[in-house]
Amino acid sequence: MERFLQDVRYAVRAMLKSPGFTSVAVVSLALGIGANAAIFSLVNTILFHPLPVTEPNRLVDISPLRPGTDIGAFSHPVYKDVRDKNDVLEGFAAYRFAPMSLSREGNNERVWGYIVSGNYFEVLGVHPAAGRFFTEDEDRVAGSSPYAVLSYGCWKRRFGGDPNLVGQQITLNGQPFTVVGIAPEGFGGTVLIYSPEIWVPTAMARQIEPGSNWLDNANNGVLLTFGRLKPGVSEAQASQSLNALMEALVSVYPNYEGVHLTFSPPGLVIPTLRNGTLAFSLVLMASVALVLLIACTNLANMLLARATKRRKEIAVRLSLGASRARLVRQLLTESVLLALVGGVIGWLVAVWMVNLVGAFKPPVDFALTIDLQLDWRVLLFALAVSLGSGIIFGLMPAWQTTRTDLVPALKDESGAAGPRRSRLRSGLVIAQIALSLVLLVAAGLIVRSLQQVQMIGPGFRTDRTMTMSVDLGLQGYNATRGMEFYKELIARAEALPGVNSASLANYLPLALNRNSTSIYFEGQPVPRPSEVPEIQNSSVWPRYFETMGIPLVEGREFTMQDDKKESRFVVVNETLARRFWPGQSAIGKRLGTDKAGPFWQVIGIAKDGKYWSLGEDPQPFLYFPMARDYEPSAALVISSSANPNSLINGIRSEVQRMDPNLPVFDVKTMEEHMRLSLLPLRAGAWVAGSFAVLALTLAGLGIYGVMAYSVSQRTREIGIRMALGATSGDVLALVVKRGASLSAIGLGIGLAGSLALTRLMSSVLYGVSSTDVVTFALVTLLLAAVVLVACYIPARRAARVDPMIALRYE
Repeated sequence: MERFLQDVRYAVRAMLKSPGFTSVAVVSLALGIGANAAIFSLVNTILFHPLPVTEPNRLVDISPLRPGTDIGAFSHPVYKDVRDKNDVLEGFAAYRFAPMSLSREGNNERVWGYIVSGNYFEVLGVHPAAGRFFTEDEDRVAGSSPYAVLSYGCWKRRFGGDPNLVGQQITLNGQPFTVVGIAPEGFGGTVLIYSPEIWVPTAMARQIEPGSNWLDNANNGVLLTFGRLKPGVSEAQASQSLNALMEALVSVYPNYEGVHLTFSPPGLVIPTLRNGTLAFSLVLMASVALVLLIACTNLANMLLARATKRRKEIAVRLSLGASRARLVRQLLTESVLLALVGGVIGWLVAVWMVNLVGAFKPPVDFALTIDLQLDWRVLLFALAVSLGSGIIFGLMPAWQTTRTDLVPALKDESGAAGPRRSRLRSGLVIAQIALSLVLLVAAGLIVRSLQQVQMIGPGFRTDRTMTMSVDLGLQGYNATRGMEFYKELIARAEALPGVNSASLANYLPLALNRNSTSIYFEGQPVPRPSEVPEIQNSSVWPRYFETMGIPLVEGREFTMQDDKKESRFVVVNETLARRFWPGQSAIGKRLGTDKAGPFWQVIGIAKDGKYWSLGEDPQPFLYFPMARDYEPSAALVISSSANPNSLINGIRSEVQRMDPNLPVFDVKTMEEHMRLSLLPLRAGAWVAGSFAVLALTLAGLGIYGVMAYSVSQRTREIGIRMALGATSGDVLALVVKRGASLSAIGLGIGLAGSLALTRLMSSVLYGVSSTDVVTFALVTLLLAAVVLVACYIPARRAARVDPMIALRYE
């Protein structure tokens, strides 16, 4: 221990004696370690952060999926059968996201919560902060349980933490609900990035979602589910048993033929998004790991250069009897101490980065919680990275430094450092260039992907267009009253100055929600239940295509004369028409949502667009007439001849005049609406680009430092060459050639590594190949230019050396 403390004191003195070296080394490591800790906190949240429930390791998300689909949900009747007939789950619960209108003191607010099965809280194993939770008996008869549970945050924020609130009534969707309990602090269900405010039982689904019929519809998959495994039952056993049960249920629910149940740990909004989110997180982890490697190679090179200056000190200590192991331990102590200081500052960098992410508010109208916690796992990770960096990248310089030749070192401390160290430094430079190129290529591909996506037309107008949403169902509007409201709203909107046209849709393209239905085609063979196509669709008001700027390639769009129940007209997009009626016009053809009809006649074919994401392949899409079939929730779309922002206040005022208690939400221009679909790719491009710039800076500084050190070591040689007749140009070429040869090797290795590793990024790229030639060429040229500049500066300094001064250099 005494020798250890002695080594630490000596290391501290050495660090203070060389403040420039210490500062550069510590800052380089701090940036690398801090970025790694911050990104690891995301992986930690997804993979390792336990839910605040009883025995979270026994919980699994269960999703019914068909081949080719990416979102799976149970219908309520099928959920109940699986819940009651399985023998491997201790409990099987369901939940559904739902907006609600919360009325307090004359004000109406749109809040988001969950419609949940009566056993939801019981399966999770949580206990209320006050009151109680629902019981299964209360959830058996539709409309019989007007009860609500509030989140701890909702109770504190909206009701001031009233201790007497339990047992009192609140108004949801214009109907009284009794608050029976308050959820514990920090509990938000099984979804880590969403904070619900209110839970209500599924028995009250029709009151929360007026007009819905999913409680009794076996083909309407709307419920996400999770289960608690029985003690001793493995996930594989549960999967085998439940899938066998699903096969048995196909005779009762033929629409579920071909469905396979998939299991995943709970934690994300939609369980099937877990793999994509995890893949993106691992790409980020790989990026920051490369940044750390570049920083560590810088550290190793700096330690080698510093050790060369201490050759005489090392030689003296060896000649006085110090063992090589003792000196290696001393040098390792110095490198580890540097890394630990870098780790401490890196932790502060990680805290700053996590706070920056936490302060970010995505452009959505419900509460997303980006809760990246720097817990003990992240702390241990940062500590391990710090110690590993100090030991691994300090060991090579320490080992090389103590292999010095005593007599030359004692005679001349400025002499050549020897071929072994020169090769090691060259190898580190090559590694820096190769690693930097891999990271720059990855960032370049993401940026190119963003550019490609932005160039892809969404299929609708984004300029001079705005949207806002209302939910009449939450205010108790019936179909007749709601239709009259929509007609008046359109008339008032189109009467405003600057408005060209206005329309409505229950689902806007590139939003976070979508709707799909099974479709059958008249005159075509009825497919097996598992092969019935699920087509995305939306209900739209007349003039929707004109307002959205969606061209009709054939036929017409809806009019107000299509409002009669006997008028069954639809508009399809090009992909649907081409796929199901190849080689013929779809106009006049008929399709239906049931194999026996009634069928709807196609009156128009709309140009293809993007409906779920900008990177998607062409998808079939179907439009129904909202003027015929009432939708309680709708987005108003307005096309204007002026800046659409100037219309927002006027539209709000008109809505308030029509119904002062109706909440208006999601008010934005269509350009702002587009930002949501670009958000993941923009975030990825910003993060990857930042790391790439950091890597490029570190690589440039590292190469400059090595070349500058190499020039200083060759000062006498350069003087002799110039004394014998070499020109400044000859010296410049000599030094640059050395740097160029190292960079060529590094770029070659980096290109090979990039071609191998970027193939793993295919799932997060849109419109660009993982081997995109343009990206590889531009990034290689950029890095080569930075390397040449880093080599040129010390080379130019060498070319200006005075031969007489150089010959006297010691």
